[in-house]
Amino acid sequence: MYRLGFLLHIYQPPNQFHNVLVQIANECYRPLLEFINSREDARFTINICWSLTEKLLQCGMDDVIEALKKAMETGRIEVTGSAAYHALLPLIPRDEIKRQIHLNLDNHRKVFGPLFNPRGFFPPEMAVDPLTLDIIRETGFDWTITDDIPFSLINGYVPYETVSTVEGLGVFLRSNLWSNKISLDRDRKGKPYKGKVMAKWLKSGMDEWMKDHDGYLILAMDGETYGHHLKGYIQDFLAQFLDAIKEYDIHLEHLSKLYDDFPHKEEKVPPGSWSTGEKDFWEGNFFPLWKNKYNHSQQILWELTGLAVSGVSRIQEMLDRSLNSCTYWWTATHPDDISPITSMGVDMIIEVIRQANPSSLPRALELKRELAEEFNKRSDDFLAKKMEMSCGNNVPYSE
Repeated sequence: MYRLGFLLHIYQPPNQFHNVLVQIANECYRPLLEFINSREDARFTINICWSLTEKLLQCGMDDVIEALKKAMETGRIEVTGSAAYHALLPLIPRDEIKRQIHLNLDNHRKVFGPLFNPRGFFPPEMAVDPLTLDIIRETGFDWTITDDIPFSLINGYVPYETVSTVEGLGVFLRSNLWSNKISLDRDRKGKPYKGKVMAKWLKSGMDEWMKDHDGYLILAMDGETYGHHLKGYIQDFLAQFLDAIKEYDIHLEHLSKLYDDFPHKEEKVPPGSWSTGEKDFWEGNFFPLWKNKYNHSQQILWELTGLAVSGVSRIQEMLDRSLNSCTYWWTATHPDDISPITSMGVDMIIEVIRQANPSSLPRALELKRELAEEFNKRSDDFLAKKMEMSCGNNVPYSE
């Protein structure tokens, strides 16, 4: 029996223009989810980054969120984890990788509740390296996915009867050939191929590859392909494709189902992404569209990124230091006057605000003045009380 995993990645950057998001939602997200919710045989794996979910909520597109919930409730889609703001994980620090993963999980659970319980993880641009795979496994995911080209270059084949694993983490391999055929190939008139045509070719290709043995193949691409990049592709491709693969006895499955059903095999998974070609790979240029050693502009951007990351690290360190308990403890044990420890602690907090949240600096300085006035008042009250007590103990002079 042939099995097919179909992953759709939907994403928009946090600074996407409102009118563009509205257009994409109308052309793709709404009709795509309506289609999925109308098909009892739909079994898609969908990655949605928090970056997009946040934008949908900000723009009042609650109907898209509700459509996602419905598809999750009925089992027509399973969701994956990812990085909240679609960072290229192998190119950022370890702590930031973890933070982006947990931010994505925590925020989505606030929106979708227990429905958002992903077993799989979609690395943005399918970019992985050994460190990224380690962190994905440590975070508790069962499987992740990357492109099959880098894998095939060092292993000489792409598995269809087993799921590759790295120290127990399942690593699915997207079919670069068939995924790109669907999203990029055109006929002689420059038009994309119909779903029934592509399904026929896919069946023939799987026959040639698997020789009638049980096996699976993974398709993965941008969800925006359907309706936004390619107008009419939901009906002209997806509807026809799902009907045709049923006739060919190709079963559409969630990737987690494939992970459960096929045996696992430990193998070496090299660094790369879904845009890493053979030439790039052998040159060690694993992420050519984002950090290409021949692209001077990208080198400048990454140096700029390094400065930002180190700046945030410095502010984080300053914040950590400023939170020491002694800043607060001394106000209890020495209520009559502000101690040097508290005074220095306040200055540390003010400096963090000055660098990290300058718009709040006026209020911070106002609070600092209020604190000083509070201690001045306490000091005056203390001295007055001390004087009163001293006067009360005096014995009046008499002759």
